[in-house]
Amino acid sequence: MALKQIFAAGAAVLAAVAIAPAQAAEFPSKPLTVVVGFGAGGGTDSYARALASVAPEYINMQPLIVVNKPGGSGVPAAKFVADAKPDGHTIYLASGGSFYFSTKFRKAPVDPIADFKIVCMVGRLLPGLFVHQDSEFKDAKQLVDYAKANPGKLRFSTPGRTSTWGIAGLAFVGRNGIKAQDVPAKGGAPARGLLIGKQVDFSVIGVHLINGFQDQIRVLGLIFPERDPNNKKVPTMQEQGIPSTEVFTPMMLMVPKATPDATVVKLDGACKQMTAHKAYGKLLKKAGLPAKYLSGPDATAYYNKLTATWSPIVDELKSKKKKK
Repeated sequence: MALKQIFAAGAAVLAAVAIAPAQAAEFPSKPLTVVVGFGAGGGTDSYARALASVAPEYINMQPLIVVNKPGGSGVPAAKFVADAKPDGHTIYLASGGSFYFSTKFRKAPVDPIADFKIVCMVGRLLPGLFVHQDSEFKDAKQLVDYAKANPGKLRFSTPGRTSTWGIAGLAFVGRNGIKAQDVPAKGGAPARGLLIGKQVDFSVIGVHLINGFQDQIRVLGLIFPERDPNNKKVPTMQEQGIPSTEVFTPMMLMVPKATPDATVVKLDGACKQMTAHKAYGKLLKKAGLPAKYLSGPDATAYYNKLTATWSPIVDELKSKKKKK
């Protein structure tokens, strides 16, 4: 090979080496898609829209496009993302509790642990114990004491038996030795409607559903160890001396399992900046939703711990269903 050709080949190799890191640093190189397994206007969708409003400056000035794929409790949407190219450009915004429970009570084509990597946690939906404004119960202890003394007399609504709040409700009555008739509705708003219409005595639904309905319903307590930042006056069950199980739904960004770790780390860094943006917090507060960031590793450890806690509840409910 002529000396001129050798120099030319060497220059090409050096140029390729120099360009490669630059190209890698340019991720994302096109718009990102965040897939939501529920319809527009709901809690999960609100988180996605809030993220999209602040995302571009943290993702190489690319837009974050929200795509709603409602139906099947979010499982079809999750499967869509799991099957997508694992390059970090297609992300699933998972309602972590719903995702887990919806795959445990039916045959599902996707698994939240086996098929995904968690990028970060961006918030959490928490369950509350609600009564009508006219209810005689002024705190959670009054309701629990009455229910124990009058087994089977009270009725309570949830968004569905195998929904996150349905599980939270069944876990709540179970932990407190209460015998009450659950009335499953088709979603949080319908469950709230049953309470407003006085067709049930109490409800276990997302605490954010108090937003705009404060003149019709009250929250007796949060079924969670920490107070909700948007409802700071609502005491926790723990504060009232009432046993409860931590059943809620962490809002998490997930990508296909084969996505490179370096890409996940870069997305997590962007996620941290997005969730710290004032506009993100303001949009969520307006919707009655709390922002809560956890890094990918911390969110993964937290979710694994939660699902291990939830597994016995699922087994118990499955066993009761078979006996019926």
